[in-house]
Amino acid sequence: MKKCINFFMLLVMVLALAGCGANDRMLKAQIENGKKHCPISLGMAGKLTSMSYDDSNREVKFVITLNKQVSDIKNLQADPESARQTMRLALQKGNMKQLLEMMVDAEASLNITYKNKGSKEEFVLNFSSEELKNILDNPMTEEETNKLMLQTQINSEKNRLPYKIEKGLNVVGIEDNGSSLVYVCEVDEDLYDIDEMGKAKEELKDNMRKMMKDRAMRQQAEILSSLNKGFEYKYVGKTSGKNVIVAFSSAELGEIVGKK
Repeated sequence: MKKCINFFMLLVMVLALAGCGANDRMLKAQIENGKKHCPISLGMAGKLTSMSYDDSNREVKFVITLNKQVSDIKNLQADPESARQTMRLALQKGNMKQLLEMMVDAEASLNITYKNKGSKEEFVLNFSSEELKNILDNPMTEEETNKLMLQTQINSEKNRLPYKIEKGLNVVGIEDNGSSLVYVCEVDEDLYDIDEMGKAKEELKDNMRKMMKDRAMRQQAEILSSLNKGFEYKYVGKTSGKNVIVAFSSAELGEIVGKK
């Protein structure tokens, strides 16, 4: 199974901002300092290509260029509320929280423009000074954070579908069915015997258990366990339609990540 996309990719913005100011002048100075480090990598998600401060309107502006293979403007357009919640969470982390405090102190607003790499398409998010203060005063709970991280991962995975694990094995679907996160893997029965896979289900499960030591998969297991959800990997024969399901309950995931 391929590593899961790290669902923090769109949340982590490592800005070179130091200190904390209580007025417009300090905020502008810190943005000017941060501009020197652009573009800033957001990993596979893309880059923070520019930042600026419009002091006449008291508005901080970011431009983020996305890697379309991981995230797409169309996904943001289709679910703008999820995009807002993702940015809300980002503003509660590390240096971004310092910037949030400075924007609130300066009564500034925030404008984020997302662009697809190599395209003129754009998606814009705006946060008023009042909204930013509300975000600072009302941080997301652990449950809200985990729900958002899970949905972000699902959205990212859907954007890559279908993708190959290895020859003859392709992930073609992912969904949260309420009780479990389910991956659907199509099996080329000219290369694999789906009946033999069924007989070896416990061996497949042991292999997946070992793979959960991987950082990204462990993180996924922790989130699912905290939300009282399990994990399923459903192998489906491309010709016969037969399926083999390898499942982990929430309790099993908790044991794997060391939670009681």
